[in-house]
Amino acid sequence: MYELGPASDLSLFFDCLKTHVEQAHPDSAWSLLTDRLYRRYIALEDLDPAIALMERARKFLTLVQAASGVEWDPNLVGNREKSWLNPNQATLADVFGEYFESFAKACASAKSFEHDFHFYKPVKTIISDLPGFMRDERKSLTEYDILDGKPFWLR
Repeated sequence: MYELGPASDLSLFFDCLKTHVEQAHPDSAWSLLTDRLYRRYIALEDLDPAIALMERARKFLTLVQAASGVEWDPNLVGNREKSWLNPNQATLADVFGEYFESFAKACASAKSFEHDFHFYKPVKTIISDLPGFMRDERKSLTEYDILDGKPFWLR
């Protein structure tokens, strides 16, 4: 598990993926990230394609200046309780660098666990506070599969 900040930060990350990657480069199955990772989980057979897509997304976001790629809320900027993001980075790839690194680590861990124990723990986005984590950890993958609307981590 990797804690990346408040839900508003993670929502902004997925908004940037949709705006600056999915809409700007509609040639790929970005829904592995913008739907599966955002709302559900990454299945084992989709892990390698999702890793490749996340790397492509990172590369695309290196081309988007942080100052112009997002309308930063002045009430959040610099307030660690409300946002962990630093909009003073050069690009959106820099702003979300920890997200890309954590995703890579989570995928490597999931692959290793599946290889060593022949059991796949899906890569998914969850809330990290203890009550939310316990609630979401008990949910079956079927509950994630049929989910429509907001992801569990935003409820």
